[in-house]
Amino acid sequence: MKIGVLGNKNKVKDEKTVAEIIGFLEEVGYQTVRFFTPSEIDGVDVLIVLGGDGAILHSAVIAARKNIKIIGINYGNLGFLTEYEKDERARIKELLSQLEKGNCRILKRSLLQVEVLGQTFYALNEIALQRDNGLHAKKSSQILRLQVDTREGSDVIAGDGLLFCTPTGSTAYSLSAGGAILTPEVPVYMMTPICAFSMRTRPIVFADCEEITVKIVRGKSIVLCDGVAIAQFPENTEIRIKKAPFTADFPVREGSDFFAKVRNKLNA
Repeated sequence: MKIGVLGNKNKVKDEKTVAEIIGFLEEVGYQTVRFFTPSEIDGVDVLIVLGGDGAILHSAVIAARKNIKIIGINYGNLGFLTEYEKDERARIKELLSQLEKGNCRILKRSLLQVEVLGQTFYALNEIALQRDNGLHAKKSSQILRLQVDTREGSDVIAGDGLLFCTPTGSTAYSLSAGGAILTPEVPVYMMTPICAFSMRTRPIVFADCEEITVKIVRGKSIVLCDGVAIAQFPENTEIRIKKAPFTADFPVREGSDFFAKVRNKLNA
């Protein structure tokens, strides 16, 4: 089994830490590759990411599209997506051994696909459609109006914007905006309004086979995937959102407890 190691240089400033992990992996017989940026990720079976949730988000789409499994070691703040804390890093050998034997649970995290003006993007956490606040346009709209079309019907939602999140992303931006917590593998995704103008507008959960079209009715919308801005789009732009055709696969150690992680991480 070939292992890639990627360290977030902003979190892991001592290269000796990365060298230590590569060293004990090679001692037990694994071939390793050192990556310095997410764009380099290729040709390995497992990717070990040293950093926080941001480092995993920056790597997840690339790894998922190449069928590379992801294991995170937390060197950041929250570390909700990581499997180990930094003082547990040596235990990663146990998980890799179980993975080789086929005795390891693989948590398959769904991603969202967004198509807009002939371009396609992906997100592990969420896709955000946010109103322009005057920083990107000379005239800013106080309210963004978005028409949402689904097979269940159509509605126009006004406010600061909308979030479409995966179960993974339900504990991130969406949770802060009033969304529910979804367990990681439930086959759904959620639409969460951002500061909705109407009190009737509430988060809605859709089956992940649903394809949603959002049309910008009023204002200009900035579209972000996992917090990274794609572009700003004008009125009448249509944005199509659906489940991506691949998953991000995370090996999970024995005894992993989602609810304990929610308690420990979100109460911090």
